[in-house]
Amino acid sequence: MKCIDDNYYELHEEDIPGSCFLCRRNPGRLLIVRQIASMKMIHMCPSCMVNNLSEFLLDNTRPWVSNKDKLKKLWNKP
Repeated sequence: MKCIDDNYYELHEEDIPGSCFLCRRNPGRLLIVRQIASMKMIHMCPSCMVNNLSEFLLDNTRPWVSNKDKLKKLWNKP
């Protein structure tokens, strides 16, 4: 995968794709957001995002230089 900064979209070590980073539930819809403290990406349910707006932010400001298949593999690693 290539983006402007190779480490810019690094996933948090404790993130589990398919469940919310905070409540660990799978509400069916997850957002991919940046944890401000670590500056790493995590999966979060909309409810937890609303309740913790000061600690996380939506981050879609940098363009990707990749194809969708590579992105799917990145976000769905076991």
